[in-house]
Amino acid sequence: MINLGTVDTFVEFTPKAKREIKKQLAMHNQEDEGVRIIVVLDRYAGFVFDLEFDQANENDEIASIDDIPVFTNKSFVQYIKGMRIDYNFDIPSFVFNNENPSYNCVPGSKFECPSCDLWKKDQEE
Repeated sequence: MINLGTVDTFVEFTPKAKREIKKQLAMHNQEDEGVRIIVVLDRYAGFVFDLEFDQANENDEIASIDDIPVFTNKSFVQYIKGMRIDYNFDIPSFVFNNENPSYNCVPGSKFECPSCDLWKKDQEE
């Protein structure tokens, strides 16, 4: 396992998110369990992100961020790199913020991605 406190991180957790994740991991109390970051392609919104508590598998990128085991499928790293994960107690829900503009668009999906500039240009023509 790589401790990402000393190398380039693919995600960042805010202090509120870290507290909530550690609290939920303690409630699950499963050995070798950590946080899995999931990426799902939504036909209209682009990529949708979620967290679940799970164990790592052989296809995962595995890291430890402030003693929180973090897993994601190796193919998802390019979409979550630079993401900041926060926790909103009012909702209550995790909030995913990513300034990386490429994660919303899938090559060849200009008609399925309303947030993509190509989609807007085609609608204007």
